[in-house]
Amino acid sequence: MPCYSRNRIPSKRQLRDKRRTIVKPVRPRDPNVHGLLSYSHAAQHLIFDENWTPSSITEQYTFINSLLTSRLIFNKHEKETLVNRLHQTSERLKEECFDGRLKLQKISVGNNAHEIRNMLNNHMSMQRLYQRMPIHLVADNINQSTFVMRKERDRLHARLEQLKHKLNDLLIERSLVENRIKYESSFVLEEELLSRVLLKKIENSNVRFRAIRTINTTYKKMVQVLLQDEIFYEPILSSLDDDNAEQTHMIKYIIYLGLPAISKFKQLNKEFHRLEEKARVDFEAKRKLLADLKKPRVFAPPVQPDLREVDDSKKERYLRETKSMVELRKELQKIEKVIKDLKFTTLCSQAKEIYLRARTQRDNNKHLAQQIEFDLMGREMLRNKIKYTNVLDGVLVNNLSEEEVNRLEYIRSLKATLNTDKDFQQESVNHIRNRASVYVMLRFSLWNLVEILRHIDHNPFTVRRAYPNSYLKLPLLKFELFDMFACNPPLYEENIDKIMHLVKRKLYKLVKGFETIAQADSREPLASFKEKYHKRFLATRTFNVEAPGAQSEMKAVDYDDGKVYLSVPSRKQIKTLSAKVVEEARLQEEY
Repeated sequence: MPCYSRNRIPSKRQLRDKRRTIVKPVRPRDPNVHGLLSYSHAAQHLIFDENWTPSSITEQYTFINSLLTSRLIFNKHEKETLVNRLHQTSERLKEECFDGRLKLQKISVGNNAHEIRNMLNNHMSMQRLYQRMPIHLVADNINQSTFVMRKERDRLHARLEQLKHKLNDLLIERSLVENRIKYESSFVLEEELLSRVLLKKIENSNVRFRAIRTINTTYKKMVQVLLQDEIFYEPILSSLDDDNAEQTHMIKYIIYLGLPAISKFKQLNKEFHRLEEKARVDFEAKRKLLADLKKPRVFAPPVQPDLREVDDSKKERYLRETKSMVELRKELQKIEKVIKDLKFTTLCSQAKEIYLRARTQRDNNKHLAQQIEFDLMGREMLRNKIKYTNVLDGVLVNNLSEEEVNRLEYIRSLKATLNTDKDFQQESVNHIRNRASVYVMLRFSLWNLVEILRHIDHNPFTVRRAYPNSYLKLPLLKFELFDMFACNPPLYEENIDKIMHLVKRKLYKLVKGFETIAQADSREPLASFKEKYHKRFLATRTFNVEAPGAQSEMKAVDYDDGKVYLSVPSRKQIKTLSAKVVEEARLQEEY
């Protein structure tokens, strides 16, 4: 047998065959191919035995094969018997389970078919369905089967409640409307007032709308008429330009006709100015001569002649020009000035270009003048439109009636009153701020007066010592010598009216008390009271000065001996004196 077949991994089929319990029949191997018991091997290596022959081996294997066959038949019959027995057992157990379930149902439910029939008396179809079911399961089953119907019933019930509520609201509104219709003439509703206001506004809006529409229609007609009349504007304007040109030529012709008179007037005017200047110079010379004659004669160096420039009026006598030459020169200057102005106006550097530029510029100037006139007309029209719109805005939009005017006047008066109140408030605040220091000094002075007059018309404050027990109330204890009785003063009053009232009352009581004392002791004059006051004041001053020396002269002793000052008896001495007094009293009683 080859080596690779020995270590081969068993396949799934082989593993499955091993798990089978069925025994296969054994077939004897051919003795000629047997490795150990073959004839050739047995003849060479084994001892020959007559009892162990191939026929005997064949018989043994045949017997084994028959035995295995009978065993298979037995196993088959045994399996069939086991299956039949298990089937019978299963049928028996099923029957017992069915009977047990019926018994358990009868025990748990009981005989409640009569109760279920009574409960479902009106539902014959449900009596047979639930006659063997417990009562609590019947209720659950009915609830489950009727869930959708109950849900729909709840929805319809809620919808019914909503409709009832809505019907109630509608009935209330209907009754209100009926009452309003019935008692319409008795009272006026807010809705009616509001409707009247709205109707008035709508009517005003309609009026404004009709007015604006009429104005727009008028403007459209005006524009249409102007557009239709546009064809007549050009000949009219051209005729007006011709009239302007004719008037210009007429003016120039009139000026030309008046040039001799103008030149004569200029000449006469010049002669008049010359004679006037000559007369003025003669008058000045004569006045100067008279002034020199009035002055005393004083010898002085000769006056140097004045070499100033000769006046323009005296230049003519030194010029070598005739009158016509002077006029021509002046005319030439005028022409040069005109040409210079024309150059500047037409922006031409050469004089020969002036005519060409002026000829082309004339039409441009003409169109420019027309455009300027049109612009002025449009501006004037726009200004008129603005005025009209402002007037319409004041009349239509504001709708100022007598009531509205009165309301505006009332608003102005209220604003004026409010401004007056604000000014008065500001003046009051400034007045208080400026006099705040005076109020502080006044309050401080009143507090001082209250403190000075504190004990007038008021009992002095008495402070009682509160001891923790009765033993400490005994007199002449050591620690009582150092107790200081004091209390905080009462708080100052902040209300100035109360302070003034208190000061007035106390001063009144003080003056009244002084008057009673003065009336009781009428023998003494008023000056004597002043003297007494000064003496008492000086006495207090001297007492305060001498008090420290007197205190230093007091002899102090040790506190351990029970005495503080020599003039004060100790506790032991008080007990001795009290015992002596008691003894004397007892003796007096005995005698």
